[in-house]
Amino acid sequence: MVWRLGLVLFGFALATLVAALSHVSSANAQERGPSAQRAPVSATDSNAYDSPKRLRGSVDDSFSDGEPAPEPGDSLYDHDPGDESGASAEGEPAVPADGPEPDGAIDLAEPQAPEDGADPTRDTRPPEDLDPFTNPPAGYDPLLFQVEDIDPATTDRRPARLARFEPYDPIGIRVGSFVFFPEVEIGGLWTDNVLSSPDARSDIAAEIKSTARLVSNWSVHALELKGTNLSSFYDDFPSEDDRAWGVEARGRIDISKRTNLQAIAGHYVSQEDRSAIDASQVGDRAEVTVDRAELAFNHRFNRLSLQLRGSVSDAAYSETNGASNADRDTLETTQAARVAWEFKPTLAVFVEEELNQRDKRAPPADGIPRDSEGTRTRVGLDFGSTGAVLRGTISVGYGEQTPDDSRLSSVDAFLFDANLAWRPTEITSFLLTAQSDIYETVTFDSGGVVAHTVGLEARHALRRFLIASAGVVYTHYTYDSTPFEEDQWLSFAGLEYYASPELVLFTRYQHLDFASNDADGDYTSDEIRAGVRIRR
Repeated sequence: MVWRLGLVLFGFALATLVAALSHVSSANAQERGPSAQRAPVSATDSNAYDSPKRLRGSVDDSFSDGEPAPEPGDSLYDHDPGDESGASAEGEPAVPADGPEPDGAIDLAEPQAPEDGADPTRDTRPPEDLDPFTNPPAGYDPLLFQVEDIDPATTDRRPARLARFEPYDPIGIRVGSFVFFPEVEIGGLWTDNVLSSPDARSDIAAEIKSTARLVSNWSVHALELKGTNLSSFYDDFPSEDDRAWGVEARGRIDISKRTNLQAIAGHYVSQEDRSAIDASQVGDRAEVTVDRAELAFNHRFNRLSLQLRGSVSDAAYSETNGASNADRDTLETTQAARVAWEFKPTLAVFVEEELNQRDKRAPPADGIPRDSEGTRTRVGLDFGSTGAVLRGTISVGYGEQTPDDSRLSSVDAFLFDANLAWRPTEITSFLLTAQSDIYETVTFDSGGVVAHTVGLEARHALRRFLIASAGVVYTHYTYDSTPFEEDQWLSFAGLEYYASPELVLFTRYQHLDFASNDADGDYTSDEIRAGVRIRR
């Protein structure tokens, strides 16, 4: 316990040092910046003439910080009115007859045109090519993502929103004080390994995917209702058909300007992926039903903020090939506390401690119950959720899961989590996602599986309406107390053509490479998708 506390303190100190150095560097850069970087003063600005301009060399900078100005008669103001040379007693130029010259002369005359008639400083691109990728003001959110702070690493959609820039934003349909965002995708796919197995079989399928969000547009509090549906129809292997759907509600109550309460409740039904842990490799796929609820209390003292959150999740697996999957049914509860110190709105350091309890409905075939308790400790950086260039979180930590039955050993792991978007230019962005956790398994004599997933996606606008994307996702599984290890590489590339604000054409290619040290566990698959997305 002592060494874990030392690890937390060391990690927090290290993250604080990194954040502080970054903060000081940016502050020094602003202080040393040349005056040319300052916004020009315009006569139309409301504060342009709030205070008189200082004479050149007239008063020391210290007087602007609150020190008393010199009285008339001091050497700074003394000059001989009868001196025809135009110089003061101190050798400074006299005040011009037409009034004092401001600090930094401003030439209001029209600039002379270059001799060849072309202005090299003017951007010759048409306005319609300049407008689509201009960053919106910080905090501007046309899609109303307002309930996001429950778990920044898993529920915050704003980093992905920054990375997924588009030439058009859906405008939605106004319904009273709500905005309705409907979307439907219709397409088809081809795959050369529909069963995700060493014995590859090809197939084609039609897909229909729909999403509907009803989001409040209130000045305080927030409410969102969301529904999703996915249906696929395979030609030769109907066992791979998807009939997935889900409903979700998100809410936020603003108790005060510094305090809020946020919650998520949802019901989801899907078919298990063939590559999932303990998934059936032949026959029917299990239908997975998940009910979950999450609650978070957020309060900001000043630069210090506190989050207390808890969740409950109930996952149930249907029978497959006449066999029960009750040993995989899991009821999980979690409790977490996060403390963060903010250096500025776009940089904070945090430390988080999470507890969990997992109860299984039945023991697996080896007769050893898989009920367990665990802890997760994380230290990281939070870059905020409103930045136009960088937003999201990244953290490292340590996790441990201890089975209730002493016949199974505890499983520990290094944790790396990220939900980070970086948009270095108006037409290029990167999204880093990572998740680490420890899961139970029905594998004989194993107390759990350590899973690490890291993904990187790049997005670039080739033309105003044509956007390309590409990425890679790597996942590594380590089965405790067994020699089994698995690696999965998923790479993809796609194109999206925005024909109009309501119509998008898309195509996507992905390649999956799955490697296992289990006999006959390796396989690869290729998949091509194409379709149309209609939205409002």
